This record gives sequence, structure tokens and C-alpha cells, in this order.
Amino acid sequence: MSLDHELQSRTTWTLRLVGWTIALSIIFVLMYKVAFKKQLENTVNCLDQASSREATRSPLASVEKYSACIVGKAPAVVDAAPARCRYAGTWAAARAGVVYDMTLEHDGSFVAEPGQNTPPNAPTITGAWGVAGRTLVWVYDSGPVWPPDINPILNESETAFTLKEIDGATTSYTLVQKSKASLCRK
Repeated sequence: MSLDHELQSRTTWTLRLVGWTIALSIIFVLMYKVAFKKQLENTVNCLDQASSREATRSPLASVEKYSACIVGKAPAVVDAAPARCRYAGTWAAARAGVVYDMTLEHDGSFVAEPGQNTPPNAPTITGAWGVAGRTLVWVYDSGPVWPPDINPILNESETAFTLKEIDGATTSYTLVQKSKASLCRK
């Protein structure tokens, strides 16, 4: 076998390897984009369905519809009084030294008002919340967010709990006052 033939053979196989690598990389990127686009469209459709304002729909019903749509057959947002009563009340929600006064209403609505160390123009945040398994699900009146705001509940006691946020940070909730809703009284 001559040196020219061996060099030509190696070059051919190297070019084939480079060509297949490029082709497979392009296929992978295209498949990823299609899958991401489908997931994004599904989330937007779920948000549209959940945010449709029917006169009879409560904030909790909106969160339940969104959760059921986005999570599929995962545990439904709990409509039972005991689950909501566990979290209904006013909480000091602290993350990275910033505190919001968070009121979780028994009807599934919430209001987060700027508290300690919040920027001067920090907005009041409103929306709906619900319990789905061991997570809290949030839908905001200001509009949809990406990715969906579904936060696992970590450490929990009668007067405190911690949520893991989408970005990996944690928010610590400390009870200020339990809900006075008649359904939540023991």
C-alpha cells in the first residue's frame, strides 16, 4: 500500500467523520428547537386558558386550570380547605435580604406588598395561588411568566416554610398572622 493511498484513505475517513458530526449536530439543534417551541406553545396555551376571565371563576379555579394543563395528570391544585388553610394568612417572604409582606387568601388570591429592603419603586404583586402536591403554584395578574412559577415546598413547620424558586434560590416564609377566614378556624 502506497503512502498516497494511505493518506487519501485517512483523509476520506476524517472528512466523513467531520461531515457526520456536523450533520448530527444540525439534526440535534433542530430537534431541540422543535421540542422547545412545542413546550413554549403548550405553556402559552395553558396560560391563555387559565387567564380567561369568566365571571364565576375564582383565582383558585384559574390556578387549578393552569396547573392541570401544564402539569398534565399531576396532583390537582387542592380545593380542600385544610390544604389552603395551612398556608392562608400573612407571611414575611424573605429572599436575598429583601422582604415582601405576602398575604395568601383562602379564596386562592394573593397580594405581595413591598416590605423591608425592597427598592423604592418595588411594585405590589397580585395574583392567584394554589397547592399542588408538595408545590405552590403561582399565577400573576400582571400576565404569564416563563418558566411557569411552580415552587417545591422544602422545610416546613407550623409557622414557617421555604420554597425553592425556579432560579434555584430559596424564599423563606415566616408566619405573621394566620388567616381569619371562617373555614380556617379550628
